[in-house]
Amino acid sequence: MKIDIVYLWVDSADKKWRATKNKWEKIIKGAENVPEYAYDESRWRDNGEFKHSLRSVAKYAPWVNHIYIITGFNQVPKWLNAKHPKITIIPHEDIFPADALPTFNSNAIEMCIPNIKGLSEHFLLMNDDFFFNRPLSPDFFYDKKGRAKVLYASMKQKSKNVGRWLEKEDAYTQTLILSAKKISDIYKKNVYKYRPSHGIDPYIKSSWEVCRNHPLFNKQIDEQIRNKFRTNNEIQRWMFNLYDFVHGKAKFYHARAMKHSKFPILSFLYNTMFYFQTKKSPVYCTDTKTAAKALKRAPIFCINDSIDTDEQILKNNANYMEKRFPEKSPFEK
Repeated sequence: MKIDIVYLWVDSADKKWRATKNKWEKIIKGAENVPEYAYDESRWRDNGEFKHSLRSVAKYAPWVNHIYIITGFNQVPKWLNAKHPKITIIPHEDIFPADALPTFNSNAIEMCIPNIKGLSEHFLLMNDDFFFNRPLSPDFFYDKKGRAKVLYASMKQKSKNVGRWLEKEDAYTQTLILSAKKISDIYKKNVYKYRPSHGIDPYIKSSWEVCRNHPLFNKQIDEQIRNKFRTNNEIQRWMFNLYDFVHGKAKFYHARAMKHSKFPILSFLYNTMFYFQTKKSPVYCTDTKTAAKALKRAPIFCINDSIDTDEQILKNNANYMEKRFPEKSPFEK
């Protein structure tokens, strides 16, 4: 089967983008449903991740059919070979309704992904800080019947009352709960125990479109794609994996992160007991220096940027990426 990759990317150093973002931030900041982290600089900061992410694709997933890069403000990475036959730049204007732009909300952008012309039925969604870490074949993401193979982590429900549970969680987890609630309420299946494992996620375009256009979903999604910044009452793409799961179009596999505690024996026992789950589990880290052991074995990893990421961590991560993926890819000039 043909499998495409979709990336979201932005150049936060672009003066036009910066001026427009600052203007809308002043207009919206202080709105009750917009969390403070929605404006944080780490959400858009570029530390060289995208270039090295594409290097990992070229090295470990050469079977990828096509790569679509969604971006706005006529931005194109300066180092990118945009004429490469596998690369297509997708301006926001091509997939958004005009009255929803400009946008600085990745949740909103993701909802418009199926509007990409030519996008294959099976596609992977990657943030620009996700990396292939070893050769992975298409059957890591889809089975022979074309069903998505979704890796999940466990989520503990803190209250039977979903409203009270929401109050106890961070803004990101709230979006997962709200997404699960939509599926659970409509299809009468409890899917609250699942949460995404923060890896490279497989999707099926046709079922995404059916779910997105469901009369009980589309009103909220149409409103959500007009949110300039993330809010704390949005649903997110996890809902489409859950939709596939309840309709038999996805198989869920429990992924567990390896333990590297100060008690080596306990870590060894845990990692042995859950060998197969840890073998497939992506690694999510902020500082590659402190996550060195976990990164060695991971099939996929994410170098997350956050509000707590300082200059030393950024330097550690940049050095790690260059050492891990030093070879220039065909996608570079």
